[in-house]
Amino acid sequence: MTRRFALLLFLVISVTALPVASAAGASYSTKVVVSLKKPAFHGSLKSSRSACTADRAVKLFRKKAGPDTLLGSDKSTAKGKWSIPIGKRLRSGASYYAKTPAKGSCKTAKSKVLTIG
Repeated sequence: MTRRFALLLFLVISVTALPVASAAGASYSTKVVVSLKKPAFHGSLKSSRSACTADRAVKLFRKKAGPDTLLGSDKSTAKGKWSIPIGKRLRSGASYYAKTPAKGSCKTAKSKVLTIG
């Protein structure tokens, strides 16, 4: 009977520890929202987890053949807001996007591409 009790106890502990172990390896998606209001691109980070929107690096790129050009970067505010001034580097017909790298359990994210007409 002691063996059965020990086995049952082991199974109960294993099953209750399983959700904790899987939560520790969880990762959270982030969405980068971008828009243009001259003279800056601005936007916000959105996520179901607030830690994934605050104090994240956001980088702005011009899409082109070969490696894309980094135009600037910013850190998001506690509310996920960011802004990157571009000045005279804006080109008609060019495409731009913003990206945030992974940080902790927060996944990397990339905005939609904006093409300036």
